[in-house]
Amino acid sequence: MTLTIAVIGSELFTPRIQELETKFPELRFYYYTYSDSKEAREIVQQLPVVDALFFAGTFPYHYAKDVVERRQIPSYVMRQDEAIITATLLHASWMYQVSATEISIDLTVPALFSEVLNELSSTVESGPVLQIYPEISLDSVLQFHMRAQDALKTKLAITSIHSVHQALEEAGYKSLYMRELTETLQRAISQTAHLAKLVKSQKAEPAVVLVRNPSESKDLNDALRQFLKSPWFSHDKTTLQFVTTRKHIEYVLHLFEFRELIERHHVQVGVGYGLDTLTATRHAEDALGYGDSGTIFVMDAQKNLTTPFTSEKLVLQLTQPRQVELAKKMAMSPANLSKVIRFHGLHPSNQFTASDLETFLGLTRRSTERMIKKLVDHQLIVRSGEEMTYQQGRPRTVYTFQLPDYLLESE
Repeated sequence: MTLTIAVIGSELFTPRIQELETKFPELRFYYYTYSDSKEAREIVQQLPVVDALFFAGTFPYHYAKDVVERRQIPSYVMRQDEAIITATLLHASWMYQVSATEISIDLTVPALFSEVLNELSSTVESGPVLQIYPEISLDSVLQFHMRAQDALKTKLAITSIHSVHQALEEAGYKSLYMRELTETLQRAISQTAHLAKLVKSQKAEPAVVLVRNPSESKDLNDALRQFLKSPWFSHDKTTLQFVTTRKHIEYVLHLFEFRELIERHHVQVGVGYGLDTLTATRHAEDALGYGDSGTIFVMDAQKNLTTPFTSEKLVLQLTQPRQVELAKKMAMSPANLSKVIRFHGLHPSNQFTASDLETFLGLTRRSTERMIKKLVDHQLIVRSGEEMTYQQGRPRTVYTFQLPDYLLESE
């Protein structure tokens, strides 16, 4: 069965997929390029019938999302991750002999850049970093990189926006377009094809399954693939990603053998549902943040959280106007504030450490520290003491909750 996939990306992205065509003889690719990601919406509107869409990034998908949902076309969306950033930094170092301090970079999630540098060395500093989002002015991104080189602060601009890269080069500035590893692209294409097959045969809602801390045991990995019947993809350093359908994963979750496998190997599973893989992945990430080793949590499109181990159901939305207003004031997503409230309800003590919250949320240490700072700044928690550890090092700060009554109404 030949599947048709429409690749929507920039002139620099689509050739990367064309180079891999021979590895996928069962797929027929159609390429649609844009000079501005806003053009993706019109491209999808005029597309002939295809089995799946492959978006080069979150920006073109953002602009085309309403049309994708209306036409109900299964979609895969490439996103920036640590692997892409690491590969680009290595390319920059090798080709241009520049250090991290000599680079200006624009990213959708700047924290990923910091995490990559911290993995290299805790003493490495970075050059200017700009967070980008779909509505940002391209001229402001362009000026950000130009000013950095004009002031002799940097020697190279790294951008994920094709038109910015093109404009920088035309103006005589050194620029590098962010690029994915070939293996990453191959796995992304495989997942797109797998999703197209499933939806074509079952017309089912896509589901993303994230498995954290998978064992190196070949038996466990083989068992996961056998149960999920899906190719795997590296979501991050400790998490595997599988794409399947809601119909299939709901069947798997009812199997005692699968639940027993998760508990026995102490792995953590988050399942997310959505019309497209990007939404399903976000919901799977949120579900994963609620679990612990040996647990499975599932989040649907309405942000209802369930687990096959109990009949518990939790809606991850703030229902009181004052709660929503507080989340906006804190610059924290309602889902994250809801998680903190949930942590308060489940934690055995009113006191906790950053490590306790980090474990519950499944976040990185840096992300947890940022969240704690917001909670302290808005007086939802206070520093109340220190906890000595059995190992050498500084004592850990102990925090105490002081949540107002209107937040406790969510518990």
